[in-house]
Amino acid sequence: MESTGRPREDILVVSTSNRGEKITRPLSSVGVETSYFQIEKMSDVPELYQTIQNHKPEVVIIDSFSFGGASVALSCLVSSTPYVIRVRGDPVREHIGWVRTHIKNREFLRALKQFPRYIGTKLTFLLTNNYIFVSDYLKDRYDVNGDRSVVINTPCFMLDEASDGAGGHLNLNEDVKDHVVLAVMNMNYPAKVAGLQDALDPISTVLESRGDTTMLIAGDGPYYEEITEQCENLEGDIRTLGYVSNIEALFERADVFVHFSYLDGYPSTILEAYASKTAVLANDAVGMSEQIVDGKTGYLVDLDESAEITDRLNILLRTPEKREEFAKAGYERVHKINTTEAIGEKFHSYLSRIRG
Repeated sequence: MESTGRPREDILVVSTSNRGEKITRPLSSVGVETSYFQIEKMSDVPELYQTIQNHKPEVVIIDSFSFGGASVALSCLVSSTPYVIRVRGDPVREHIGWVRTHIKNREFLRALKQFPRYIGTKLTFLLTNNYIFVSDYLKDRYDVNGDRSVVINTPCFMLDEASDGAGGHLNLNEDVKDHVVLAVMNMNYPAKVAGLQDALDPISTVLESRGDTTMLIAGDGPYYEEITEQCENLEGDIRTLGYVSNIEALFERADVFVHFSYLDGYPSTILEAYASKTAVLANDAVGMSEQIVDGKTGYLVDLDESAEITDRLNILLRTPEKREEFAKAGYERVHKINTTEAIGEKFHSYLSRIRG
């Protein structure tokens, strides 16, 4: 358990990961300080309850489901403390996806372990009235209506950080080609990885035919080896890099950023591409459909249409004017919608309604 911030603030942020900063930093940017409690294990739950009881926050925000979300919901209900769930992903689909994957791999014990988490997630939804969704897609997906829920997008922290110009100092082989196609992937979720896997064949076709382009895939997780093996069996220069800490340098080097996924509520990597003035190509699904204005800030394609993927990628690679047009529009869009301060104002406005 990690607890930071002044102990008697009105707003308590609870998270099971370090992503609580997506809440605390925007609020801090508009002058609203918060307390923070990170749940790392089940044994932290009694301390969480005592924290809520002793500090008596006006509102609690939780950005996790499963046992973390259920713990906060029950603790707040017992203490009559208003609370809000921030829905940043699709937890039900995540659980179901893991169960199917484990059963497919004959990992039946691991599949069984998903059921308590699934029940915790469903219990959290059942007990909760107040929601912050990071996208309209997620709000529509869970069909939560009324004035107690709101859509507040994810902030793009890359806008807050000055570039160090490290794009020319990447730890890559000298034979990286003239053009670079970049993908940054969370390889922990089968439905996210499946989108990239479905797109690799048509991307490979483009790379092979052009001969002047390298594809870089950054990211790590249980599916890294599977992605790497697939890439090794394809034509064209495709390289898997694993985890990369200096992700800004990769965006600076890229001509086109691609993101293909079947499970993304509102991917931060699209925002980072916009902030880096990198042209974007993604599939027309889940959260990407509302992040990208097709033909203006990037291209949206159907993953079932290989010819469409190759056509749009070829256009971007051979037309610097189109890349610049998309880059400029995306940069303007992320500055309009996803600054830390803009998100902080929306958080503050909504929480004022909950507390009032």
